[in-house]
Amino acid sequence: MTIREARPDDAPSIAEVHVRSWQAAYRGIIPDELLDGLDPERLTRMWKARLREGRAGDGVLVAQERDGVVAFAGFETTDAPRGTEGEGTRVVDLGAFYSLPSVWGSGVNQRLVTAVHSVMDGCPEDRAVLWVLSANTRARRFYEAQGWEDTGTVVERGMFGGTIVRPTALYHRPIRRPGSLP
Repeated sequence: MTIREARPDDAPSIAEVHVRSWQAAYRGIIPDELLDGLDPERLTRMWKARLREGRAGDGVLVAQERDGVVAFAGFETTDAPRGTEGEGTRVVDLGAFYSLPSVWGSGVNQRLVTAVHSVMDGCPEDRAVLWVLSANTRARRFYEAQGWEDTGTVVERGMFGGTIVRPTALYHRPIRRPGSLP
């Protein structure tokens, strides 16, 4: 398995991972009609546009095995969420971290998150954040095992199609400069 920066031609594979991951992880949390109606072509267009833009402070990493992309992570520099510690500062937001169900528990996600942390640790911001569905206990356990901490902030968030998913918890982790102690 290799981990590398995503390219625009990875967009269809990323969209496929995105859809299959959501359908497996969020069944019973998000309405079935929303999951069943996910449009891989729409997501392909979205990911292709994002990968072409290549904005400073943004990144998408993919984990690729022999058969193709099996996981990806997307992050961007943004303003800290309103009403949270550090409001008004810049943070690195891990907005997407998804993998095919077939690689869950295989170590792929561990290697990918380690690579993501390495990239983030080179950013000038002091903190990274991510949102996770409160009911997604599998993801919460994974992030906590990787050093992410639940901030206690819980909100309702809009998803595809305007569906509100509640509650969603905010996690954070400090960004460590190269050479600093954990």
